[in-house]
Amino acid sequence: MTLSLAIAAALLAPATQAAAPAPAAAGADAIDPARLAAAKRTLEVLMPADKRAAMFDTILAPMMANVQQTILSSPPAKAALDGDPKVTAELQRFIGKQQERTRRTLNDALPGMFMAMERAYARRFTTAQLDEVSAFFRTPTGRFYMDQSMAIMSDPDVLAWQRGLMQQAMAGVEEDMKTLQAEITAEAGK
Repeated sequence: MTLSLAIAAALLAPATQAAAPAPAAAGADAIDPARLAAAKRTLEVLMPADKRAAMFDTILAPMMANVQQTILSSPPAKAALDGDPKVTAELQRFIGKQQERTRRTLNDALPGMFMAMERAYARRFTTAQLDEVSAFFRTPTGRFYMDQSMAIMSDPDVLAWQRGLMQQAMAGVEEDMKTLQAEITAEAGK
């Protein structure tokens, strides 16, 4: 059981730790206020503040389900669970707790992320370009694109690709854990 929990924790931990704010880049304060205002308006059109959490959850929920499925179907987890429904329920509870923590952390971090994105957009696009982008995303096609772009992450083909990628990553972690266990055992024997 310990190995599967360690693997689960290793896979989920990076997503659950709150990132410290990045230091401002040199010259970062030299952003034209008009461009910053245009970037803020553009992001409000792309991802309205009142819908951001739901938009990100549309992406996050299927990804988390894939992570859970990958962890539970991994050979170390299967061996540790050994068909024991109580152990399976405990691992699922653990994974669910980590997923909820990740969801809360991301939701709490959204305002900071969008402030950073406003500055990034303002550095890369002129006011005129940002206004053109906003104009496009106010059209029916632009709105439809934005609505669908988030849903694409839960498309069956995308989820299947994601599961395959996670299984490959998990296989690498399993081999690395075996190597680490052998190295620790050898070191402890010295």
